[in-house]
Amino acid sequence: MLFADVILPLAVERNYTFGVPVQMQDKIKIGCRVEVQFGKRKVYSGIVKKLHANKPAVYEVKPIRTLLDEEPIATEQQLKLWEWMASYYACTEGEVMNAALPSHLKLVSETYVVLNPDIDINTVDVTDDEYLVLQALEIRQQQKEDE
Repeated sequence: MLFADVILPLAVERNYTFGVPVQMQDKIKIGCRVEVQFGKRKVYSGIVKKLHANKPAVYEVKPIRTLLDEEPIATEQQLKLWEWMASYYACTEGEVMNAALPSHLKLVSETYVVLNPDIDINTVDVTDDEYLVLQALEIRQQQKEDE
């Protein structure tokens, strides 16, 4: 099986290894963006730093969800520069990557709230604040959690 070490746009001390699904193994390249799930609900776009066959012994490997690029957006030379910068400036490669990439190339998941279509808001016993949320969801079918 093929594995990929992925730089995540987070202040984590190391890069994490993800499994490369069979259908991606001929297409994935170092420097390409991939969509990965990190934690229970968060989805990020990271950059493949290394491809290898070594399965991590410490944690269960999650598969890469999506390959976002056909061609690399970062060269191996850039990845080496990011590694040096992280070392020199005492930060993580993810923080360097986050600063180096334009915002349209980043993917960070957001939580959305949606209204259950089986619920009639007029028959549910809710507080005034909860009723306002339900009304907002009726008008706009989904809302960001922070809205």
